[in-house]
Amino acid sequence: MRSDSVVPSPARRRTRQTIIEAAIAVWARDRDATLSEIADRAETHRATLHRHFPSRTDLLVAAIRHSIGDIVTATEAAAVTQGTPQDALHRLMAAYLTIGDRIRFLFDDHAIANHPAVAELAAIDGPVIDLIRRGQADGTIDAAFPPAWIERSIWALVYAASEAVDDGTLAAHEALPILLRTVDDGIARHT
Repeated sequence: MRSDSVVPSPARRRTRQTIIEAAIAVWARDRDATLSEIADRAETHRATLHRHFPSRTDLLVAAIRHSIGDIVTATEAAAVTQGTPQDALHRLMAAYLTIGDRIRFLFDDHAIANHPAVAELAAIDGPVIDLIRRGQADGTIDAAFPPAWIERSIWALVYAASEAVDDGTLAAHEALPILLRTVDDGIARHT
């Protein structure tokens, strides 16, 4: 008797995960990259890729959902409800920078940025907006800026820092200090 809810083996899950990670890394740098290039990056065969993802669209949707999951996980790991708003914002920026390729993947292409799953992420007044409002309430974040604008600015700055590290215009060890200084000088309330 065959079950339709067969749990994939650990090896199959690892292969699938490796393919998704490769797709994100490759597509963050070249949206037109082929499935063969992704299979090469994943160090697997194209036939193996197709067993996991029958079409480019299937892989694209999996990569979008995985990237969103990584952003949610990074936000949770930053513990944005703890400590001062400025400290929480710094933790958030550090966490987002470690997954900068996901942010670039999601927001580099208009079609992907408007995918329903990404739109749901962007539409949620979640923990980041709450953090911004908390900082505005205590005076550490400039209340003259709408919270949604600040959140979008955070995405854009992480995107730019990740891209600059990737193309060599910014050393990896410089990215976070420059990112934090830009945020602190741009949205922090100056008295």
